[in-house]
Amino acid sequence: MDLDNAASPSEENAQARNAKLAVDQMDLALRNLSFDHWIMPTFAAILCVMFLRWVEPVWLIVWFAAVTASVVPFTVITRIFRRRRAAHRQRWLWAVTAGYAGSAIGWSSLAYFLWVPHNDLNHMVILLVLACTIAGSSALVSASTPMAWVSFGTYGAAMVLAPLQEPGLLYAGGSLLALLFVTYLFHMSRQVHATARDMLLLRNDKNDLIVALAQAKNESDEARSRAEAASVAKSQFLANMSHELRTPLNAILGFSEIISNSALQGDVAKHHEYADLIHRSGGHLLTLINDILDLAKIEAGKFVLHDAELDLDHMIDDSHMLVATKADAGKCLLVKQVEAGLPNLYADERAIRQILLNLLSNALKFTPPGGTVTSFARAEKDGGITFGVQDTGVGIAKDDIAKVFQKFGQGRHDIVTMDKGTGLGLPIVKGLAEAHGGTVTLKSELGSGTTVTVRLPASRTHAKTLRAAS
Repeated sequence: MDLDNAASPSEENAQARNAKLAVDQMDLALRNLSFDHWIMPTFAAILCVMFLRWVEPVWLIVWFAAVTASVVPFTVITRIFRRRRAAHRQRWLWAVTAGYAGSAIGWSSLAYFLWVPHNDLNHMVILLVLACTIAGSSALVSASTPMAWVSFGTYGAAMVLAPLQEPGLLYAGGSLLALLFVTYLFHMSRQVHATARDMLLLRNDKNDLIVALAQAKNESDEARSRAEAASVAKSQFLANMSHELRTPLNAILGFSEIISNSALQGDVAKHHEYADLIHRSGGHLLTLINDILDLAKIEAGKFVLHDAELDLDHMIDDSHMLVATKADAGKCLLVKQVEAGLPNLYADERAIRQILLNLLSNALKFTPPGGTVTSFARAEKDGGITFGVQDTGVGIAKDDIAKVFQKFGQGRHDIVTMDKGTGLGLPIVKGLAEAHGGTVTLKSELGSGTTVTVRLPASRTHAKTLRAAS
């Protein structure tokens, strides 16, 4: 890349700004000329009637036809230009300039078609018309540099050269006066152009400022919404944690106090029962803390993956063994549907195991006695791998599907079970899957069960050459 020729961002911005300004200047000039499309032929018709006393009708018809024919294309091009979007108007700048040049040439040709030799009154009227034309034109089109040059180049040239068609010092002086008049108007036109340019720059700056303020307001509103959502999430987190931590802690403190006070001396069975309750409460507390820490690591992007080659089929078997007691207690049937020849996974073993256990635990929790919980796994055509858990439980309402992936989010189906959980299972599953570059989807209807599917990309699969450690 040629660094010398490469435009810097500031130069590109300046070029874009100048290009937009040129379009705005021409648009302003065209708005000033909006009446010319019909008034020029009208003026031409009036002049033709006036010049009948000097000029043969055939020449008047030729000039009127030239004016009308030159105005029509300019009118069409102007309408196309003004209907175009701002980004496409730049391509039409040259077309508008050419159209205006044709219109100006058509009108200024009166200095040739209507000029009658040796007729001073005829000459005076023509020069007066040209003077009025260039004066009005310089005021109307000065905003646009190309159109201003066309105006002075055509009307000015006609006004300066027309007197030279006649011999004599009078007409030579008239040509010189015309040149001075055009020069003066050109100077005035530059002042008008500078004023119009400054006005358009101020307008564009104002519009840019309005856009910037609107964008800043949107960003501020989004930041405020995120802050409010974070505040609500914090409050919800504290409210849930207050309940989730106090319940097992109260059990541990209460039962341990009973045992320590020797209130049940000699009742070994009660000691065992309370010790078991303390152990289960402590296990629940440890699980909750581990879930919170895992979720915090995932959200902070600090969950480190220790990838290894894994046999998903064997991991599903191991997971079924770990939840078998819970399945038996809930009188649910565990089923495995694993596609033959399933490739190995290249992933974090602890994370994949946690995904399977969370999905199985959720399914067993909300599947009534006699139901079925099915673990499945299959290879995809693109080389990826899909696995998950399907149950015949109570299902989830459509309005609650998005909610269950939020921290401590629980659907309204939770009222059917005493074990409501913490609402961290699916958020952890989603976070672990996304940490592997995968996705999680959930399909469910009330009364029709739930299917949670985890899909990992082809980069996470290996041909089965090794038997992965379970």
